[in-house]
This record gives sequence, C-alpha cells and structure tokens, in this order.
Amino acid sequence: MRSTTTKRAPVATCLILGAMLLSTPASAGGFTIGDEDKNLRVAMLMQGWGAFTPEGAPDGESLGTEFYLRRMRLLFFGRITKWVHFFVETDSPNFGKDGNTDVNMFIQDAWMEFSIHEALQINVGMLLTPFSHHGMQGAVSLLSLDYHSALIKYPRGSHKVWRDWGIMVRGLFLKRHLGYRVSVQNGVHGSTADPRNPQDWPRLTARLTFNVFESESGPGTGGFFWDGLYLKKTKRGMISPRKILSFGVSVDWQRGLNVTRNNGEVDPGLDTFVDARTDYFALAADAFLDLPLTSSRKLALNGQMNFYYYDHGDRRALADGSSRSFYGLGAGGGEYSGYGFSSELGLRYDQWAGLVSVDWFNATQADGQQGDHLAIYGGFNWWWRGHATNFKLQAGATRIAGGDFQPIVILQAQLLL
Repeated sequence: MRSTTTKRAPVATCLILGAMLLSTPASAGGFTIGDEDKNLRVAMLMQGWGAFTPEGAPDGESLGTEFYLRRMRLLFFGRITKWVHFFVETDSPNFGKDGNTDVNMFIQDAWMEFSIHEALQINVGMLLTPFSHHGMQGAVSLLSLDYHSALIKYPRGSHKVWRDWGIMVRGLFLKRHLGYRVSVQNGVHGSTADPRNPQDWPRLTARLTFNVFESESGPGTGGFFWDGLYLKKTKRGMISPRKILSFGVSVDWQRGLNVTRNNGEVDPGLDTFVDARTDYFALAADAFLDLPLTSSRKLALNGQMNFYYYDHGDRRALADGSSRSFYGLGAGGGEYSGYGFSSELGLRYDQWAGLVSVDWFNATQADGQQGDHLAIYGGFNWWWRGHATNFKLQAGATRIAGGDFQPIVILQAQLLL
C-alpha cells in the first residue's frame, strides 16, 4: 500500500518468475501433518515488492527504483483437539529495503484458542486488537496492495504491528447474524520513564458486527482473521464462495494515556511537569461487502469503508516550541487526535479485478496540517490462483501534512505455499 513516512514511498513489485514456478493451488494453506482432530499445518507467505517513484533517485530528478521483500512469513497453525486451536506466525518485513539486509525476524502472532461453542471462543496470547474490520484482516487476502495503515493509530507502546497481549472472547449468535469480540489487553504500561497510565489500567476493546447474509467468524484461524475478499478456484473459474454484507462498530480505550505538559520540562521522572491526564479513546464504524452479482459467482463486487475517530490528546506545541504531549510526533502519521476514513472498492470478473482506494485523515488537535493524510489509488489484480498466487498493480499519490502529492506506481507478486 502506501508508505506515509518517507518521500520514497514504496511502490510494490514482484518475483514474478519465482511465483510462477512455485505457485500452489488456490486452496493452499500449508502442508498438513496429522488428521482432522489433531494436526499441524505449516505455510509460507512471500510478497515481493519494488518501488518506482518519479524523481525518487538520489539526484532528485531520475526515477527511483527499489526491490525488496515486503513480507516473508512462516505460519504454524492447527488444532490439538476438536476444542483447542493454535496459531503462531513469524515475519521479516521490508527485507532489503533501502539496502538494509539485517535480519529482522520476530514473532508476530502467537495464540491458543478454546472453542467452547459457536457463541464462545476464547483466544489467549499475542492477538490482533479487535478494532475495525480492516484491523482484523490477514495480509494474505487483502483486496488492495497493503493495509490502510495511516488510519490505524494505536497508542505508541501499546502494540507490536497492531498485536497486543491479553485475552479475547468472541462468537456468533442470533443465527450467526450478530457477532461480538471483546478483549482485555496490556496496552501501554506506565513506568518511571513514562508518565502514562500510572495505575496500570488494562486496555479494553470491543466490537459488534451485524451480518446481513453469511458471517465471517468462526472457530480457528479461518474464523479469527477476516479476508479482504473471499475467493475459490473452481473448474468454471474463480468465484466468490460467500455472500457477505456486514456492518460493525468498535471501541478502544485505556485510562490515562493522554498526558499534557504544563511547561517545557522534559524530565518524566517528576510528576510536577504533568498538567493533566485524559483517557485514550477511539471509535470505528465500518461496512464490508463481498457480493456475487451473477448466478455463476464469477462476477462480484468487493469492498469496505472504515470510519475512525481518535482522541490521543492535544498534539499542539507549547509556546517554547516543545511538545505539549508526553512525546512529540512528526508531520505525518503518528497518533494524532482526529477523524477520517479508509475505503476500497473492487469489481472482479473471474481472475481479473479493478479497484479504487481513498484514505483521508484530518488531525483536529495539531499545529497547521500536521497529521493530515490523503491518498488516492487505483489498480488491477490478477487472482491467478486466488490467494495462493496473485499479482497486483497499483498507482496513485499520497499527500502528507498538506505537502505535495507524491506519485507512486506499485507492483506486487504474492506466493502462499
């Protein structure tokens, strides 16, 4: 998708030959060891990217180009019994970007699930925070090239790539039309060096979803992560196997995270510099659709819109130029208070799809246009073997903090083995 922090915003390309040689069936989800009741599945996700940025070369005039691995993941998941599922995933993101070949592999997901009933699953461990439909999607099945990350503004120090540690209960009821997710997680831990949350309150997040037709949730990995669109390869072509129209609302809260200075002092070990503390609060509302338009299900409309509101406190500077909040933020991205939306809409026929995407955020408690964000994209996807092997071309421009639009052309190849 869009990099919002550097002028050379990445523009994704591929490993096309490797993906063609190593492509797997659309139903690929790893190699399975064991039987239906007790099994281990092992999978690999690789997304090759390249960047083509006008005037992005070091001379400031030539076309900037860059190739790297956006994602390189190993996945381990399965079930111990009919009632106990698990999922562990590593990631080594942006390998080779800007010439950086240092190995940066880490655990990104790690949880176990107790599936008691359709209306009650309990997940424990390192979990995606259940805030917005988009925030619960897996990278394997995104409609656009990447996440709309500029609109996910969790508090600094509360997560690792949107994951937090804790427990979540979730489930479906009312004939699967109503779904819920509620989590209690660490969030931000206060300390002598960090005046936020001095009483160590947990972070609370809750989500409620109404499914008009079919539901997306369920036990295990397939029900924990949602898709950007659902695909199935058949003898008659690529189809939409499900009919989904859902509406959701989410809240995210933790006490005492918004700390305001009363002067320019910077010693966080002294509570005297704290003028006020308020709670971090965020609200999201979203609509998601994946609707077959013909009886063959080869023609489908896919998309979503996520609305966001964040209260991260006052981000304007004090009279002496120092940050009013506990930590300063750059001109773009960051945990700014304000509101905005991310949106994408695609029309797919068989393996081919076109899409448009718009992101917008307005920072309401910042100096000038700091924190503001606008991105407009269009693209084409070739779902050659569904989510297992596909190619995405995306082009558009991003404007950060009221600056100039930075044009981007993006090409990606994905392999799920």
